[in-house]
Amino acid sequence: MDVYLYVFMAIMLVVGCYALLTTLLNIKHFKKLGNVQDLHDGPLVSVVIPARDEEKNIGRLLESLINQSYKNIEILVINDQSTDRTEEIIKSYSQRDSRVHYFETVPGQKLSKNGKINALLHIMPYAKGEYILATDADTVHAAECIAHSYAIMKKESLDIISGFPTEICPTFMGTVNISAMLLTNVFIPHYFVYRFPIPSACFAIGQFIMMRRNAYESTGGYSCIKGSICDDVGIVRLFVKNKKKYAMVSICNYVRCYMYSNTKEAFRGIERSIAGVIPPKVSTLVPVAIVVIALFHMGLCPIIAILLYIATNNTFAFWALIFGWLLFYLAWYISCRSTNSKKRISFACPLTVIQIAIMYLHAVYMQLSGKGFVWKGRPIK
Repeated sequence: MDVYLYVFMAIMLVVGCYALLTTLLNIKHFKKLGNVQDLHDGPLVSVVIPARDEEKNIGRLLESLINQSYKNIEILVINDQSTDRTEEIIKSYSQRDSRVHYFETVPGQKLSKNGKINALLHIMPYAKGEYILATDADTVHAAECIAHSYAIMKKESLDIISGFPTEICPTFMGTVNISAMLLTNVFIPHYFVYRFPIPSACFAIGQFIMMRRNAYESTGGYSCIKGSICDDVGIVRLFVKNKKKYAMVSICNYVRCYMYSNTKEAFRGIERSIAGVIPPKVSTLVPVAIVVIALFHMGLCPIIAILLYIATNNTFAFWALIFGWLLFYLAWYISCRSTNSKKRISFACPLTVIQIAIMYLHAVYMQLSGKGFVWKGRPIK
């Protein structure tokens, strides 16, 4: 029992110190990258948007895009066999603003089994811009979004950037599930990866990915990641493998996302993203198991610490363990607040960590059972 306690204590102290240091250095890194003068004039930027049954969102997004301070843009929306009023809304905006262009996927013409990648592969050949912004139909962009993003890319000579929008969900548990993505800002040293790119350590959010067109074409783009569970992680790792310059940036003050409307949608959607980090298959069961066990320990740390104290009466180890956990908790809180998460979510660290473990276990079941994942009602296997 003492050995287990001391090992747990040591790991938690290391994790806590690492998480807090990484979080603070990441925030400093994001502030440095974002310290630019927004550029309102420049080359053509193509905004590409896959849309499937998005009548509740697409008008709000298009309204935000046509009102961008950066005017030299084209907005390409591909209707992916929607059954609601998505087509009607897109066409109404294309009549209102000549920069908005309507496209649609061809029924039965599958370029990828992944629904979103399939839609992106259909629309990307029509993008004429020197820069391409791939975004989702459930996002809303502040007027300075493209001007700010382009300024960052030009100043740092970047080929691809991504970042966390401000995530909005009407349910508490739905927001808890979505906040799982923020763990990447706690554990991935973006400041280090920026200088020494490691594909496996690169991360992206599909709600906002801006890339240089020449870099996209030279890597082969989405056609090279047809089998990816996650288009966002797949494309950024493809860029880095091909020696393209990448950075995660702070975009939460420029983009809002209404990704999921309830807890179930958030759970299923985020588990797909989690599965894209370490794909759950037979060859990865051991690392997945280690990650899940570690997550349960982190989420339940205070309870485990109390039980171990009762069993061993080891005051030093108990408080050292709690101290390590508090450091991790602080890192999580800072990360959440820096991305505009609500305070109640910032305080929900244990619940979020446990949810991540549960989502990973369910992702393993979905993948190994052959059921796979779903994007907008379409299977991804």
